[in-house]
Amino acid sequence: MENSPMDKYAAGFGMSLAVTSVLNAIILVIKEKNESVMSALKAALGHHWTTHGVIVIIVFLLLGFIFSAMKLETRFDSHRMLKYIVWGVVISSVITAGFFIHNLKLAGTIKY
Repeated sequence: MENSPMDKYAAGFGMSLAVTSVLNAIILVIKEKNESVMSALKAALGHHWTTHGVIVIIVFLLLGFIFSAMKLETRFDSHRMLKYIVWGVVISSVITAGFFIHNLKLAGTIKY
């Protein structure tokens, strides 16, 4: 596979994807563990998942434009950016799966 240079927006939004992926998992855990956060997200747009999604999209866009202005394309090539994106997705998957697996174990111990 050829290692190719990147456009400023590809670099900026690629880095935003890596960061926002982890942020998405962190928001999920926080809102599930903290009832006041969950209530605030429900109150904001009617449903906690709607508010969660809007926050993630806004952060993705803002970080994408901020990172694009930072000239990341001069410091990153396509392989390095791909590694950051993959690691961001892996970390967010571990956070999410770890949270739900832990809670599934607790649910299995409850006597109905």
